[in-house]
Amino acid sequence: MKQKSKIISVIIPVYNEENYIGKCLGSLFKQTFSNFEVIVIDDGSTDRTHEIVRKFKRVNLINGEHKGPGFSRNLGAKQARGEILVFVDADMIFDKNYIKNLTAPLKERGITGTTHDCEIAINTKNIWSRCWGRVRISKEDAKDIKIFRAIRRDKFLEMGGFDPKYGYADDQSLWIKHRVKPVVAPDTICYHRNPESLREVYKQSRWIGASLDNKILNLPLIKYLAPFLLVLLVPLAIPLLAIRKTYEQKNIGLIFPMLVFMIARYFGTIEGIFRKVYLRKNVR
Repeated sequence: MKQKSKIISVIIPVYNEENYIGKCLGSLFKQTFSNFEVIVIDDGSTDRTHEIVRKFKRVNLINGEHKGPGFSRNLGAKQARGEILVFVDADMIFDKNYIKNLTAPLKERGITGTTHDCEIAINTKNIWSRCWGRVRISKEDAKDIKIFRAIRRDKFLEMGGFDPKYGYADDQSLWIKHRVKPVVAPDTICYHRNPESLREVYKQSRWIGASLDNKILNLPLIKYLAPFLLVLLVPLAIPLLAIRKTYEQKNIGLIFPMLVFMIARYFGTIEGIFRKVYLRKNVR
């Protein structure tokens, strides 16, 4: 008798994602693997996100609190029926075999969780998205990724779930706190949206800056001085960062947009560090 596949719970935190969540859910329901439930946790949205999610009958919508994606993911995990949890973002879409291939290695004993091996920006016609980068995760770099995209539910709960205090990096907190790292699942392609305006670039960089877990930046004196030292380095740092990023993308035509882009990224990061150190604030 053929053994029935274990049910999988796909968990998606959302916060004002009315422009993207419909495409994400539509992509999930076109997967070749179908034995999964979808749990969407609304992290306090004020737009039409809730209304759009309600149109998908197979989705379990949970009203959460505006405490960040880590809190929402943990809430979804507690409500999940699946033995395997899959964590994705609302602005992602997926190759049709994504869920099947992402969870396949978890059938083997001793594997706690997996990450995908290829993540491509979906909106590269936008100039600021191109500056951010077309390839978000390459097959060569995937082995260094510490973000769990699929994980055994019992192991996840045993480790206490994600730690929301890490903000943007909460999905790396299993590595930070427990030194547990995912294995790379082959042939797991997904597409992710990059920021499309300088305001979005700034806000994303601010969130990343507030989430940095750097040993040097955590030193008692350095962490209080870091925002001000980084401001002093502006005339040198921004041109060098723009040149390096342009060289990496092998597109000299991006040099001037890249300078503007890097100004938004740099100052966003500085504000994020300032908010973390002086305001103890780390939310989107």
